[in-house]
Amino acid sequence: MTPLSELVAEVLSALRVAPAGLELVPFRERAELTAQATWGESLVLSAPPLVNMAGLALAGRKGLSAHQVRPAAAAHVAATDLHSLPDSPPELLRRPWLLEVRRPSAGERLFGSTFALGGYMLEGTHYLIGLTASGAANVAPWRPQWTGEDLAEGTQQERSPLIDDVGEHQQWARDAARFAVVYALLCEAEGSPLRVDEARKRDAVGPLPVRNVYLDGALGGSGSTASPRGTEVPGRVPEERPVRGHLKRQRHGPGHALTKWVYVSGYSAWRWVAPPA
Repeated sequence: MTPLSELVAEVLSALRVAPAGLELVPFRERAELTAQATWGESLVLSAPPLVNMAGLALAGRKGLSAHQVRPAAAAHVAATDLHSLPDSPPELLRRPWLLEVRRPSAGERLFGSTFALGGYMLEGTHYLIGLTASGAANVAPWRPQWTGEDLAEGTQQERSPLIDDVGEHQQWARDAARFAVVYALLCEAEGSPLRVDEARKRDAVGPLPVRNVYLDGALGGSGSTASPRGTEVPGRVPEERPVRGHLKRQRHGPGHALTKWVYVSGYSAWRWVAPPA
């Protein structure tokens, strides 16, 4: 399982000796030419996602770094609730980005069987690139409107002879978009348990710098609210229900004109419910 960071680093190294005038070529053509210069025309023809990997390297030529996500941090992203898109893109998704685990061969994953995920934007469309344990390289266009819509909105049905199962590909695109948005919001949310540290220069993947992503604290609930006994509701019984850790938008500042994202740890809460029949 070749890390996405290594593939992007190969492109960045090839760009050091790129022919003069390449910057004047339209981006899509430039990505294809760069991919061919890095891996050879025949390999690129048999593996089209390599063009998107070259596009990620080109778009992130300045400022891209690989976030190496520890298993506990990835599990926390997957367990965090978020039901709608924010009304503006998180900072991380405003530029090219790359997330991956450190040891995919040891079974580490970001979500499902995906061990690496990256993205860049071109002409209003985000291109999601993922590598899976089965050896597949998935590419999906994503066009979020950033208006508080459902997280699944903006992912597109891809109809291509290169895609065996369109429904499965669409589900991957939804899962990838959700993971990217939740991760990006956790990186900037107040109270977030994610910690992103700059790695040592010697840990860089070729010319690509690395950041280490950890989970500070335990994954799971943070306690229980008091039992509601004493405030009985006729015809109802108290039941303790878990509330997953979640992200919420909170107003602040003068006149509450500003908004920020806050992470709320998971907890158990008592609810009055109808007794079982």
